[in-house]
Order: sequence, then C-alpha cells, then structure tokens
Amino acid sequence: MALGEDDDDERAQELDTLLSIYPELERHPQDAYAAAIDLQLKLQTPLAVTFDGNDTHHLAYLPPLHLEIRLPPEYPAASPPAVALSTTPAWLPRETVDTLANSAHSLWEEYGGGQVLFAYISYLQEAAEDAFGLGELHLPANLKTHLVEYSEKTAQLDFNRATFDCGVCLEPRKGSACHRMARCGHVFCVACLQDYYNTCITEGHVHNVKCMSTECGTPLPGGRRREHLVSPKELLRIPLALETVQRFAQLRRKKKIEADTSMVYCPRSWCQGAMRTTKYPKLGDVRTMDDADWDSSPEDALPTPLGGTQDGALDDSKKRPMGTVGMERLAVCEDCNLAFCRVCLASWHGDFVRCEPRDSTQLTEEEQASLNYIARNTSPCPTCSVPCQKSFGCNHMTCFQCKSHFCYLCSAWLDPGHPYAHFNNPKNKGCYQRLMDMAQGDMVDGDIQFGGARGAEQAAEFWEREALRIQMELNEQDS
Repeated sequence: MALGEDDDDERAQELDTLLSIYPELERHPQDAYAAAIDLQLKLQTPLAVTFDGNDTHHLAYLPPLHLEIRLPPEYPAASPPAVALSTTPAWLPRETVDTLANSAHSLWEEYGGGQVLFAYISYLQEAAEDAFGLGELHLPANLKTHLVEYSEKTAQLDFNRATFDCGVCLEPRKGSACHRMARCGHVFCVACLQDYYNTCITEGHVHNVKCMSTECGTPLPGGRRREHLVSPKELLRIPLALETVQRFAQLRRKKKIEADTSMVYCPRSWCQGAMRTTKYPKLGDVRTMDDADWDSSPEDALPTPLGGTQDGALDDSKKRPMGTVGMERLAVCEDCNLAFCRVCLASWHGDFVRCEPRDSTQLTEEEQASLNYIARNTSPCPTCSVPCQKSFGCNHMTCFQCKSHFCYLCSAWLDPGHPYAHFNNPKNKGCYQRLMDMAQGDMVDGDIQFGGARGAEQAAEFWEREALRIQMELNEQDS
C-alpha cells in the first residue's frame, strides 16, 4: 500500500482498478493519489505531416501522449481529476493539448460527479485513432527525423509481432519472417520472395520482379493492369544481396535502352556501347538510388547526347540524306568516350561537314550474324515485333513487353479471352492441334515447321540447301 493510501478511499479503489486494466500505469512513489501513463498513438488513417512547408510525410504512428493524473481530496464528488498532457518531442499543438485536458472536466460534469478516469482514458484513445481531429499537421524541420524514424520503427515492431499467411506458400508466418510490399501492402514470407526474385534476376527476367499477387497493379482499359517493378531499395530491405540488386538495376536499364529505337551505339566493333544520354543515366550504387527516380517513366523523356539540343533524338527530316549541321548530330559513347556522328556513325567530323545516314545494308559481320540468328530462332510478337524464343510449354505466348497474346508457330495475334480457339480451328492448317508442339523447348525440336516470317525463312534456307544439293549432283554427273 502506498504511503497515505486509505483502502476505503474511492480514489485508491479507482486507481487500483485502473492499474488492473492498464498494467503500464505508473503510480507516483510519493503521492498515493497520482499516476501517469503513456498512451500509444496508432492512427486509423496516416496523418499528413508537413515539415517547414514543403516536405510532407504520412505517418501512421506518432510519439505517445503522456498523461499525468492527480486526484484531489474532493474527487470524485466535488472536484474533477487534475490532468496534464504532453508529448516528447512537443509535436501536438498547444491548443489541441488544452482542449484534450479540458475534456476531463467536461466529462466529470457529464458523469455527475462520478469516477471518470477509465472513461477519460478511453476518450483519449479514441480521439488518438482519428489524430485528435487534425486534418494535417505543420511542424518545424528539426522534428522530422525523430517523428519519421519513430513511425517507421513502431510500424515495423507491430508488423513483426503479428502473424500473416504468406501469399505464395500460404503458410502462417510471424511478421519478423515476412515482408510487406511497400506499394500495395501484400505480405509474403522472406524465403519465398528471395527465392523468386533471385531466380528472376539470375535468369534475366527483370520484368517479373514485381509483387507476386495476381490482384496487384494499376487497372488499364481492356481489363489489363500496369504492374510496377519493385525498387532496388525495397529489394535490399527484403533483403537480397547487393550484387543481385545491382545486376537487376543494370539489366532493367539495358532492356530499356535496347527497346528505344532512338538510341545509337558506338561504331567501334570492340565496344558497341550506347550513346551517352540523360534519359538513361549510368547507374551508381543502388543503395543511394531514390525510389521516386526509379518509379519515374523515362519513356516520357528524350535522349540527349553530349552537346545535343533539347530533344537529342533526330526526327525523320534529320535522318534523311542531309546537309544539316548542328551539335544534335554529336554523340559520345558512354563506355569508351568516342565522339561520333549519329547520322553516318563516323568519328565526329564537326558541325559543318555534310554527311548521310549509313546504308542499312552496310551491316557488320556481328550484326548480320545476330539478325540471322534472330530470324531463324525466334518468333516476333505481332504487336511490337519483339523477338521471342520459347524455352518450354505450349505455343500460346504472351509478349513480355506489350502483353499481347500470340501463336508461337505463326506469330498470329490471339484473342486474350479465347486464345486456344486458334489451335482448335481446322482452317488454321499450320497450327491446328499443335498447341503442345515443342513442349520441351524450341531448341530441342529444331525441325518443327513454322509459319509467318519465320516459316518463310525456313523455306528459303531449305530451298537454298536443295539448290546447292542439286547443283552438286549435276557437277558429279558431268564429271
């Protein structure tokens, strides 16, 4: 029993009852009728907190509200409880603190001079869930670090204590063994995420490094969804190895460059590096990469070579045989730093030299070999013409770039709602009942007959070999 405490005193009985409900309540060591408690603040809707007018953060957790209670001798019959409220640091506006403190007196009057401590604490907790009615909060910049870090750490502690069903393996896992996706909030166990993302990055399927929920993505017309790639910083938080995340960022940049028809490459056969451009800047350490920069749409920008003009990408008029002059023709290789002309691909010859585009037939041996391989061993998407090669499975394909459905055998576009009707239609003689041809992979069954451009390439090669064989037989007969 605390010093001076009377078992028959209503104040002592109320504090004892309150202590059984809130074990975190601390009785004052020198005053039997005084206590204090910290009320944790978890908001139902994150509060927009702006620091110094322009830096806004949405915080779901805020430092606790410290409540000090002192019960005067006249309480509860003739006097309300004396309360004092504060926060550390002082983030709650003074007028809000005063309003909350005055509510204790109003509540005591409403109860007609009865015991109100439990009701008052409940009132504060309910008000805290709604951020005490604050629509937004403006605070000085010196409070930013403390409040943001507190919210993040408290949210992580709450998450670690909870239990979730992994969206992949469906096993119940403690939050400490899980990761919540930053953009959408879907939860998966760390083991499943690491296994999936490591495989995607190792095999080069960077477009699959996204949330694994089928419900994720921004809805688009036609029932499609725009799926967002996971940022490097979030991959490091899962965590994935730094080397793996760095490879992911580099592969994504490489694929974007290769898909951009406005890009020009170094004419040196031993280099072949891309032109220097602000559209796809070289990557540094992914640990310092801003998530906002990663999620921006570089397709909305235009490449700008060193010394180039605003657009940096030559329009059709500038690609024609030309006497056009200007620094927009200057490009610099990002790897070997060679300055060269974007039009004729010769070493940079200055502003006032007339040049013409290189003839498309003037291909290097490497370029021709690459084109020949693509023509023989891939089927193009009918929508965006990206070459695709099947490693296994059926001949119903989905383009990784534009998501079009098409037939791998003839490159015909397929109705996404009924993609298999193409293989069940006897009129499609080249593809009828051939859904599972080459199920073990394209390269396993190289003698399969294709249609479309790939089939024409096959036929041309066949007749070329036949002509050579017939010629050789005739030569043997003549001899």
